[in-house]
Amino acid sequence: MRGLAAPDRSRDAEIERLSGALTSAHADLEASRAELKSEREHADAARAQVARMTAEFESVLDELQQHATAIGQQALACTSLPLDELLTIFHTLNRSTTITDVQTNLVDGIAREFSRVARFDVHDNCLEGVQQVGFDVESDISLLVIPLSVESLLSRAVSSGRMETFFSNLRDESAAGVPFGGTPACAVAIPILVQGTAIAVIYADDSDKPEFATGLPHVRVKFAEILQHHALLVLLRVWIQQKSLAELREFTTRLVDQIERTHAADVQAGKNVLERQQGLKDNLERSRRIYAERIVREEQSAGALLQEHLTTVLDGRRETAFGQDLAIVLGSTSRSRASVLTMPRR
Repeated sequence: MRGLAAPDRSRDAEIERLSGALTSAHADLEASRAELKSEREHADAARAQVARMTAEFESVLDELQQHATAIGQQALACTSLPLDELLTIFHTLNRSTTITDVQTNLVDGIAREFSRVARFDVHDNCLEGVQQVGFDVESDISLLVIPLSVESLLSRAVSSGRMETFFSNLRDESAAGVPFGGTPACAVAIPILVQGTAIAVIYADDSDKPEFATGLPHVRVKFAEILQHHALLVLLRVWIQQKSLAELREFTTRLVDQIERTHAADVQAGKNVLERQQGLKDNLERSRRIYAERIVREEQSAGALLQEHLTTVLDGRRETAFGQDLAIVLGSTSRSRASVLTMPRR
């Protein structure tokens, strides 16, 4: 009898261990459900925020359209704005996909009407050169650093958050505010704002270039102002897209992390390969459904993020049990999501 009691005790201990692992797995599943519920609430709040920002975007667009109409009427009273150039620049700006793209395209657009254009990024209390068109510089503009404590058109634009202008024919303006010398008839400093904070400033003037002398300075400044307003709208759109993309990447990371934790619990519970792969497949399908609900209002390109992250995780985990099971599950789902899972030899 004593001989029989020992195996019973061992079996009871194993059952107790597996029961504990199952309880832990259930606890992890409940935690996952709570986390997914929180993510859904977060997603709803994010969608509401995007809706509010979209409404603000449309309101600002309406105001700018009215403003552009008024500007056009004023310009036609004395001369015509280069409307073809404006449309070309608008199209280029609209194709921008990053904040840097917007700034680069804005500099190139402004350079169509100004002989000298330079862009500076705002870092701490200084302006650091990034891009220039038309300046006679022997060294890289990135080596040029201007303290914001120095009074100039640039520092005033960063401080005020508005476009600052200079006209040589106005006696109350001083050429001392023009930071790069020359003999400009007009100059502008355009702050680049993201969420109300100046991240860069663009300087432009029409100095020392005869081909720019025929245009009226105030029309040229109005040209820059229209481009600034349109660029700010594009910046808002790009910022919203980048913020949404970052949130989606974080969401996909959490989904895949939860899948891996559940798989680890299955391994600890002693499940065989076939059971692990079936569980992994079920969890993967569930995560795909959750992700599809999350991106229902996002751009079409967002649909590939989950698969991209799964591929990245697989590349880094190929030598692990999770990586090997994931490779088989992903392979089976890609062949129509109905294949019979096979158990590799160990």
